[in-house]
Amino acid sequence: MARVLEIADNIYQIHPELNFMFSLSYLVRGEKSALIDPGSTAQTGVILSALEEKLHFDPANLSYIIPTHLHVDHCGGAGLMAEMAPQARVLVAERQARYVVDPARLIDANKQAFGENFADRFGPILPVPEAQVLPVSGGERIDLGGRTLEVIFSRGHANHHLCILESRTHGLFCGDALGMYYPEVDGVVIICPEGFDLTVALQTINALKDRHPTLLFYAHEGTGRNPEELMDRAAEQIKECGQMLLEAMKSGESSRQMEERLNTYFKKTVSPRLRYEKMYLDLTVAGFRRYFTKEGLVAAKGVSK
Repeated sequence: MARVLEIADNIYQIHPELNFMFSLSYLVRGEKSALIDPGSTAQTGVILSALEEKLHFDPANLSYIIPTHLHVDHCGGAGLMAEMAPQARVLVAERQARYVVDPARLIDANKQAFGENFADRFGPILPVPEAQVLPVSGGERIDLGGRTLEVIFSRGHANHHLCILESRTHGLFCGDALGMYYPEVDGVVIICPEGFDLTVALQTINALKDRHPTLLFYAHEGTGRNPEELMDRAAEQIKECGQMLLEAMKSGESSRQMEERLNTYFKKTVSPRLRYEKMYLDLTVAGFRRYFTKEGLVAAKGVSK
């Protein structure tokens, strides 16, 4: 089951009602249509049912499938969705396009992150036919007829991350570049998995602010209607969490201790009512650990596990 809401003119948010890590999907309709963030294979059936039963939209009529990045909760289902919409083009950052055609590397990465049986939760990662892949490098404008989608290369959360600026609303589909939004507390929370780059993430936030979006369409939870403030909050969190976790690493704290620090920080600075999955704490601590070690700010051999 999924909740479907028209959040702007012919932009529909599809919210899977699942009890594990998922992303929101968005259907953007013009003369052509695009599905942004198809999610994992495990949620593909939910998305397809929502399109057909609640929006009366035939998935075979999709023109574009646009995962904001290749993490399993955003792109894992791209292969299956492409199979259901064989005429659709799948937009992927140019340098990583080969990984959706042959997903062996993505599969290995998810085994490392979530365990050998990750597909039991997220579903299998299926290949996207090469003929359906549309490599992009940023700056492309996808004409849907009556509205366009501009591709913005937005590294930091991941080095292949894309954001999409929609012309009619000037709303930004921000994936995970600006964190996750919790509408019940009007709060934003960063997520920084392995591959995260603190310096580049802050540069990306500044560049996105310069585009002056009117809305933020988050891949996790909801729509932000005060974009500048939310982007400032995300940047501040990255700086504060980075300083806090770097000091913790230097003092030899374990990952579990760092996760507890992070959880306390979010409860204090966002809301004590914040519902924040432990998995996100694990991923963010791992991301900061790897970043600081790679940058030589903490010696790898001196890091307490």
